[in-house]
Amino acid sequence: MLNRRELALLRAMYQHATVTAAAASVHMSQPAASALLRNLETRLGFALFSRDQRRLQLTSQARALVPEVLNALSALDAVDRLAGDIRRGATARLNVGAVAVAASVLLPHALAPVRRAHPQLALTVRAGTALEITDMAADHRIDLGIVIAGAAATGERVVRERLAPLGLYAVVHPDHALAGRRAALRWADVADQDLIVLSPLLPAGLATQQAMAAAEMHGRSLMEVSQSFAACAFAAQGLGVAVVETLGARHARHLGLVARPLQVLDDPELALVFPRDKPLEGAGALLRQTLQTAAAELLRP
Repeated sequence: MLNRRELALLRAMYQHATVTAAAASVHMSQPAASALLRNLETRLGFALFSRDQRRLQLTSQARALVPEVLNALSALDAVDRLAGDIRRGATARLNVGAVAVAASVLLPHALAPVRRAHPQLALTVRAGTALEITDMAADHRIDLGIVIAGAAATGERVVRERLAPLGLYAVVHPDHALAGRRAALRWADVADQDLIVLSPLLPAGLATQQAMAAAEMHGRSLMEVSQSFAACAFAAQGLGVAVVETLGARHARHLGLVARPLQVLDDPELALVFPRDKPLEGAGALLRQTLQTAAAELLRP
């Protein structure tokens, strides 16, 4: 049987690929980590690593262990958290992951009725990218996640449910010339503007880049940011027209800015993710329902 220290070191080797870095991440010396790994290989009866240009690579046998190692550590962590919650009087725990804009705009509205129904609930909210949150769900580090992602972004170990479609919006200061428009805008309406766009590393940013290319808006002067919050803040200072997704537009209106629809998106979408082999129940099932209600109410065009 592998103990917690051995599991943690195997996870660290999977994440860092060198004994020195892996050992440091789990607060071990390099010689102690090397000795532990050699002993582990002897007990298991197969090699865990091969050496490639002075770097250790996981063998196929070791890679087969990785998902179960991650699951085992997640389960141990869950036991520790639950024991702590019980000591503090909590009767249940819920771990939620969300992309930043969803954690700010959508999640608070959905959590309010959950906390009323489960006053002793211990809650943890983790932020991350859509990929990171999906990985958290796959590894049972969260019970439920909220992501903005394309249809092909979910793995086999995660259930994905569409929460709401998304669109792109132009966000401007109330004094901006485009603020007086009542109808939806077209890309031609912002073609001569200084644009503040999301990074193409984000699903909504990639959709923006593709839409601009389709509209033949090449060579535009752009300000690129990594969060809808930053895009809205820059637009509030009159630095240009921010192009954000639906959640960002909701945030912009909360700030007193003007958000006008630009384009409906087929992909990406706002979605829920959760572990395939761990059905939602109790507070998690209720949060799933309240998120659906909040999305329908808050994200209307």
